Amino acid sequence: MKQRQIRSAVVALCGVIALMSAPAWATRAVAGIVTGQVTATPSSTQIEVDHQMYLIEKNTPAAKGSRNFYLGDSVDLTLEQHPANNVPTVVAIVKHVGS
Repeated sequence: MKQRQIRSAVVALCGVIALMSAPAWATRAVAGIVTGQVTATPSSTQIEVDHQMYLIEKNTPAAKGSRNFYLGDSVDLTLEQHPANNVPTVVAIVKHVGS
């Protein structure tokens, strides 16, 4: 009997862990992904890709790693659209391998 209760608890815990992040990601409004070459990095809050300037959102992986990208690097920018404004912001930057 006790083994059955432990097994049920473990299964329930695994289910909770598996579903924990789904609501958080479901509420994110991803505006899209931009691929291109870095043409400027004027500050830690902005990055220019293919001569288009993008704002980097604070406290995101993009903000933490924004200084690791240089002119000519091929990158993917993940943009997020906030309901409060119409300007998409960068939440993640991924450098292409070999660039």
